[in-house]
Amino acid sequence: MLYPEFKQYKSFYDKSNPLCNAYQSETGAVFYVEPSFYAGLRGFEEKRPNDFPAIMKRIGEIVESNREVVFVGDFEHPFVNKDGFVYREIGDIADQLGVFVEDKNRPSDYGD
Repeated sequence: MLYPEFKQYKSFYDKSNPLCNAYQSETGAVFYVEPSFYAGLRGFEEKRPNDFPAIMKRIGEIVESNREVVFVGDFEHPFVNKDGFVYREIGDIADQLGVFVEDKNRPSDYGD
């Protein structure tokens, strides 16, 4: 499944990472988008639509400045393992931009 947010990039298939979308920019920078990163990205698009263009712009800047990037759900347990690649979570990007979404799924602080 291709992600429409990345349609400006050339997609390619990496048989060693078949579950993650792989893309290449016009300048030759390569990056991967793990499904869990994409789910988080879509959450920001839904909950903070006014900030979403800034997030996508920052993703493009990260790709171009690092040239080899894996956008992961959890950098400690990535699906894609590539030597020399930089790993970024959606929180890394959003936090840098001061875009926050409150996690309302956590348990209550009150006991029974």
